Amino acid sequence: MASHVKCPNCGVYNTNEEYCTQCNTLLSYKKRRELAFAQDKKDRLERERLQNEASPSFYEKYKDHKFLIVRVFVKITHSIWLGFMTIGVFIAWLITAIAA
Repeated sequence: MASHVKCPNCGVYNTNEEYCTQCNTLLSYKKRRELAFAQDKKDRLERERLQNEASPSFYEKYKDHKFLIVRVFVKITHSIWLGFMTIGVFIAWLITAIAA
């Protein structure tokens, strides 16, 4: 079945076309949606990149520091933090398992 779509830009009717044959305007809603999603994803990734550049975490900021003592302190601090988080996750899992 043929799809007849009127171009919103120039008013020409097009049959089974994604772009207008007269003015090359995008007619396909599916294609518009795909392009919009791709642009949204690109914008989101750019915002995340800018946010990470603007405010890196303590670990990311100092893990490659030029002084050995700072690198060692940061890695020890990060390891202790990971240990506390692991214990916390285990306790949360244990409480959930007991409650279920």
